[in-house]
Amino acid sequence: MLPEHVEEKQSLGETINSITSAMLRLGPGDLARLRRMKTDGPGELVFWGLAVRHHLRTDVKGMALVRILALLAPKGDLGNRKPFHETKQSLGEALAKTGFSETRLARFLEQPFDRRAEALERMARWLSAKGATPVNCIDIACLLFSNDVKHARKLADTYYRGFDWAASHQAKESAA
Repeated sequence: MLPEHVEEKQSLGETINSITSAMLRLGPGDLARLRRMKTDGPGELVFWGLAVRHHLRTDVKGMALVRILALLAPKGDLGNRKPFHETKQSLGEALAKTGFSETRLARFLEQPFDRRAEALERMARWLSAKGATPVNCIDIACLLFSNDVKHARKLADTYYRGFDWAASHQAKESAA
């Protein structure tokens, strides 16, 4: 047993799973505050509660992730909300299925690492407007927290795989 002041480390996946589940139980006002939270400020109290309870980093990137997750979180009554995080649908696949343009994806992939938060926020707004959740929020966190090229490559790979799926799915519907 660890002393009270020592925390066990969680994987990023465990952190995302627990924080997205907790966000489903937040009231509409708390979610709205997180959506409007300035990531270069002190942060909303609800952010600090989530970050500390769920072992999320508390820097600008951690605040940006929570803001992005709040944009993806469903609005409305607590009882009618459905999960918005699911590892089975990658971020790239979700973008492809909703018609996110190749040009916009290319611009994202070309952006410097320090500009990703703003672009990921725009992607989250796009997905939310298109009703394209659940989505793998771990993909979002990896793109935000790490400048390792493997995450950008995964985004491009899953986008084009999803794009091919979407095209074949549309062709089947047209033929029917």
